[in-house]
Amino acid sequence: MARPSLDSARIEPAVRRMHVGGSSVREIARHVGISVGSVHAMIGRLGLSRTSTRTTATRRMRRHALPIGAGLEIARV
Repeated sequence: MARPSLDSARIEPAVRRMHVGGSSVREIARHVGISVGSVHAMIGRLGLSRTSTRTTATRRMRRHALPIGAGLEIARV
């Protein structure tokens, strides 16, 4: 019997079904019994890669604390 990682005819339907169902790559790898990298490669080979969506929301600027003494320079004390 072939190793599970080499038996792609048996694994591909499960990967396809779980990927379309929304499962993460780690979940698919754990369920099927192959590495995460192999799942990524198989998803790409099957043409199942998801398109990345652009976010339209503006990102909030982060406010960082000023270094010690910077307040004195700003106020010119």
